[in-house]
Amino acid sequence: MSRRRLLFLALVGFVLYLLTALRLFYLQVLKGGEYRRLAEHNYIRKRVRYPLRGEILDRRGEKLAYDEPKYLLLLDHQKLEEEKGLREVIENLRELFGLEVSIENIRGKKAIEPIVLTTLESQEDIDRFYNNSYKLPGVFINMVPTRFYTHGEICSHVVGYVGYPTEENLKSYGERIGSQSLIGMMGLESAFDKELLGWVGAEEVMVNAVGRVIGKVRDVEPKKGHTLITTIDLRIQKIVYELFKESGHRAGGVLVLDARTGEVLSLVSYPAFDPNKVSQLWKEYKEDKYKPLFNRALLGKYPPASVVKPALGVALLERGISSKEGVLCKGYFELGNRRFYCWNRQGHGWENLHDAIKHSCDVYFYSYGYQRLGPREIERVLRSFSYAEPIPFDLPLARGFIPTPEWKKKRIKEPWFGGDTVNLSIGQGYITSTLMEQTLMMMAIANNGVIYRPVLVKEIRDSMGKTLWKAQRTVYKVVRAKPEHFALIRESLKDVVRSGTATLALSSIVDVAGKTGTAQVSPHSSGRKNLPYHLRDHAWFVGFAPYRDPMFIIGVLVEHGGSGGAVAAPIARRILERIYMEGIHKEL
Repeated sequence: MSRRRLLFLALVGFVLYLLTALRLFYLQVLKGGEYRRLAEHNYIRKRVRYPLRGEILDRRGEKLAYDEPKYLLLLDHQKLEEEKGLREVIENLRELFGLEVSIENIRGKKAIEPIVLTTLESQEDIDRFYNNSYKLPGVFINMVPTRFYTHGEICSHVVGYVGYPTEENLKSYGERIGSQSLIGMMGLESAFDKELLGWVGAEEVMVNAVGRVIGKVRDVEPKKGHTLITTIDLRIQKIVYELFKESGHRAGGVLVLDARTGEVLSLVSYPAFDPNKVSQLWKEYKEDKYKPLFNRALLGKYPPASVVKPALGVALLERGISSKEGVLCKGYFELGNRRFYCWNRQGHGWENLHDAIKHSCDVYFYSYGYQRLGPREIERVLRSFSYAEPIPFDLPLARGFIPTPEWKKKRIKEPWFGGDTVNLSIGQGYITSTLMEQTLMMMAIANNGVIYRPVLVKEIRDSMGKTLWKAQRTVYKVVRAKPEHFALIRESLKDVVRSGTATLALSSIVDVAGKTGTAQVSPHSSGRKNLPYHLRDHAWFVGFAPYRDPMFIIGVLVEHGGSGGAVAAPIARRILERIYMEGIHKEL
């Protein structure tokens, strides 16, 4: 390299060094104080970006639950170190928004996240903030979703409700949620919380002294939760809820299943609650003696009463009992020196199996349950029909209970008596069942022994509409019995409605078959009127329609309603008639 070129490069290097030194002198010495002051007032604010929770839809795409935006006013108190500045902000908040904020409470907060001051309810409030943001350093707006339930009480026990996360939720979900995330507390919201929840995002922005964003540092998009497509038909759900409410009864539950698939078309527990107002009405709901937050359709356990008789009838036929055999019902069954009375104290006369189901004759089942079946066989039969079994379902589901001699000896410290078998034969005594168990038993009768797994969630889709999971029709149980035996029981159930204990379920619009049940609550309730509410019998009707080609399985429970035939049967009839009158059955 020539001497001249070397000198030129050295000169260029010296000039660049000199310029850099002069620039640093200018920034650090001449402008250092100014930039120091700016740096003290500018800071990076991290804002949690909340995702939309996934929607819950009915089978036809009608929204049952979805998110709407809510705008929160927040204070990042950690950026207002000087008490004078904080007091000025508090005074301005009082003047602009009428907020009474205590400086002691703010200083006592140790949370990393900003403090929520209030919700901005209108566009006017939002504009007021932006027009006066220079008076409110450290204060900013964040959008968080709020849950809205389109049909309030009608679908409350299906969808459930949401609430803010607990410390345990924040730990278990980690960075997936924030303090203003909505967590499922009941129903599908809780059971499918992980699918519905989504993932929070984050935005880091540079903010100046008056709280105005002057630059973006980092931005992570939130991810919306998945959408649930349920098997519920909102039209049927409305019919069921409205008709039960119109009946005037205080409490109960109704299930309507598709006999061909096990899909839940309607699930109603009454009384219900408004999931949009749970936080406001929490105390009222908790203190209500009829417990609107309790899901009777899935969690309530009651004596099954005479509804178990069709299942036991199948068992008797399978054990070789002729349909022509019978007993003479004189109004009671004698066992030793004790009489067990039929609900009809006058007696039914000669009763075979068909007539015993049609008239719900207790004496017939007392006799055959005690003499031909016994407690262990009754337990086996009822379990084969789903009673007291762990039924797979999308929501929490209680299990009924079937007493056994071993259980009674261990729990009550007494031997099993013949009277225990007699009571068990008509679904009374220590036995309990759920509405789901009763309804699945009737599905087996309607389907020649096939019980499909009950399904409430039909499909899960991502935020782009892509199907991630789809429910398949699955056989849950098969009751092994001859088709002709199921046919005889179905014929008996048809006559229960036409001329037996459920004539109030008889319809000229749809051919209904089914079984009534009157579950005795108190040994003193039989035949008595004007009893206190809590001592009245529970009323059941469980059936199917149409008779020759079952499409719907319906179970109706009226808690402390009285007679199943007088109370539950007409509710079932009105529900099925409305479904047919509105043409819903044709679409299904």
